[in-house]
Amino acid sequence: MRTIELPVTVEWTPEMLLSLPRDYRYEVSEGRLIVSAAAMRAWHSDAEFRVMNLLRSQGMNAYHEAGIVIGPGEIYDCDVGVLRDPPAPQVAYHPAREFELVVEVVSPDSRAADRVNKPAVYADAGIPEYWRVEEADDGEPVIYQHKLVHVAGGARYAEARVVLLSTLEKESL
Repeated sequence: MRTIELPVTVEWTPEMLLSLPRDYRYEVSEGRLIVSAAAMRAWHSDAEFRVMNLLRSQGMNAYHEAGIVIGPGEIYDCDVGVLRDPPAPQVAYHPAREFELVVEVVSPDSRAADRVNKPAVYADAGIPEYWRVEEADDGEPVIYQHKLVHVAGGARYAEARVVLLSTLEKESL
């Protein structure tokens, strides 16, 4: 992922992000606009859609590349997001409180963000569950499932289960 940081000249809003060219992915962190390539490896895309389809097969409102409004100066796109209620069709960015689960599929260039930065932000925002999907040596997606726990001074995620995506798919049949 190639990240370009621009000076903060405005407070970025979901509407402003929607007006930018769709050739890229946009997030806002600490008021800075982060631009990254929209293209992804086939493995990443496959894992993302398998997870989304698994969650949908369980009756969840799962969407890929869901926009999350954390607060002023913090807007993220997750690989898969599960909303409590079906969203309005024209809405691309949703307040963090509307999410039950956020999933990030780790790429070689997103390791730090997906393992450290985003889980901390999502936990602080109160999103109840976070899944991180990593590629095993044999190419199989491995899911690290985390549940929100409240600790002195805030919240964080605690690892609840590590499971192969194929195992979850078999369990849902």
